Amino acid sequence: MGLFFEKRDSTKPFEIIKYLILTIGTFILIFSIINDFNLGILMFLFLLSAIGSIIDGIESYLKKENKNRILLDFGIALIWIVSFFVFL
Repeated sequence: MGLFFEKRDSTKPFEIIKYLILTIGTFILIFSIINDFNLGILMFLFLLSAIGSIIDGIESYLKKENKNRILLDFGIALIWIVSFFVFL
């Protein structure tokens, strides 16, 4: 399992933000299931995923991690944002 998932230590504020995003995403998913998987509601999961990736990128930048890691986080956020606007 260590091959695919790396152990990263997060600071307390970033953990709180990530759990908040996860909770909001869960509520959006439940609300979408109630409304028969309305794509207009599900696209906000893309937006939340983009915000989560941006938060990861900011955290990586503040920890002065490898530049490839920072660019990967912001690149994934860009993909989420593009997919949000495609379904908008």
